Amino acid sequence: MLFTIFERINTGGVSLNEMEIRNCIFRGRLNDKIKDLCKNKDFLSSVNMKNASDRMLDRGLVLRFLAFYEQGYEKASNGLKSFLNRFFEVHRNASDARLKEFDEKFKVSMKSVVTVFGSHAYRIRRNDKKGGGEWASRMNASIFQVITASFARYEHIQIVKNSDAIFEAYLAVQTDQKWVDCVSKATGDFQNIKYVFEKWYRMLDDIIRSTEGLDKSRIFSHKLKEERFKENSTCQICGQKIAALNDAAIDHVEQYWLGGKTIPSNARLVHRLCNATRSRTD
Repeated sequence: MLFTIFERINTGGVSLNEMEIRNCIFRGRLNDKIKDLCKNKDFLSSVNMKNASDRMLDRGLVLRFLAFYEQGYEKASNGLKSFLNRFFEVHRNASDARLKEFDEKFKVSMKSVVTVFGSHAYRIRRNDKKGGGEWASRMNASIFQVITASFARYEHIQIVKNSDAIFEAYLAVQTDQKWVDCVSKATGDFQNIKYVFEKWYRMLDDIIRSTEGLDKSRIFSHKLKEERFKENSTCQICGQKIAALNDAAIDHVEQYWLGGKTIPSNARLVHRLCNATRSRTD
């Protein structure tokens, strides 16, 4: 109620945004911790934006991570705003132990993000009809919350060991137009949040399991992709040149689900888009 009242009387001049309102009404130990975490060098490196602290954009991102890490996306069924407010209210004056947990999880997650994505974290890669694309200049807050929360579920070493495969999965998930729409439009809607989290969690879980002895590896190495791209950057499906390495994927010639092995002799370079639209019976 306090948030709603403050929001309604917030008129005239430059209106406060949601995070600025929270900074006013949820004063306490959690608010101080969020302010402190914004200084983390891996966080700043992954966000990769000038003036990220303007209008408390950085604090809003940290809050999203903490809320989705601690509560899980399932609790956002009443909308993103109330989800974040509820978390802030409950943990407003969190214990030393809980603040320490938040601090450690956040820092490890940010370290993992930098390891996997470098300067391309939380950005959409727009594809054209020829299978090429380019990275968006601005980071996406909806992608931030799902990537960082997902990494917090694993040890740093698990993410590092699978960094190539995770980066490939991140490029692959963006061939799903529904996923891209859900992180771009009506991002506070629970059904959109649910779809984004569930799809990415499944992809990440499959990758981690593949190196934990539960399944044979089905991911070709990034090094092999670089070698094939330098040798011949022609897509082996459509026959057109592949514009950039990140627009390429290594595909099984004999499909994995039919018994094809993940070895260089069964690998071919293709457009990521061509691979995503390839029929399972092709």
